[in-house]
Amino acid sequence: MYTDSNFGESEQYMVMNVLKQRVWTEEELRAEGFRQYQRKKTVVLARELRPSEAPKRIKTAWDTLVALAGFMICYDVSDGIKHVGLDAYQHWPVEPTIFLKTYRKWDFKTPWKPNPAEQHLLDLGCKPFYKHVGVWAKKLKEPQWLLSREGIEPIMIPAGGWITIGIEGEPTSMTEYQFRKRYQRASATTKH
Repeated sequence: MYTDSNFGESEQYMVMNVLKQRVWTEEELRAEGFRQYQRKKTVVLARELRPSEAPKRIKTAWDTLVALAGFMICYDVSDGIKHVGLDAYQHWPVEPTIFLKTYRKWDFKTPWKPNPAEQHLLDLGCKPFYKHVGVWAKKLKEPQWLLSREGIEPIMIPAGGWITIGIEGEPTSMTEYQFRKRYQRASATTKH
């Protein structure tokens, strides 16, 4: 059971079954309904968060994440829409050691011509990468409490949302649209 007085000054919530980072076995993941998915090879523009910008709060679909200096901030601009500044683009933080294990520099073997939004982010100092590691994931049939690695407090992921488990057992959440855009079911020969 997780208790935290940070949920509200006058009220303390008791949260049971909070999914948080831990070491998982493949059998445990399968028993919980998770399946392996591989990352689609798409450009992710990223930059290192400077100390002068940290800590940085990032609002996602359901969560507020905190990035510290040195974290990599990743941007998804596959829709091609150019925005005024960095924070106007969909973005998320990745802890540096996890970024090094799961992302690679774009190799340019796969043809890529930056769209206007990508070119804008390149001009602002981002570099092209792609995530080469898959995840364990499941679509929720019921709401689930989750505490992400960069999260401030547990949040409720609604039914229909996706939970992914990364290489260090870290849970994250995303919408159906975000998940389908980034991942596909892993083949029998694909390793996590």
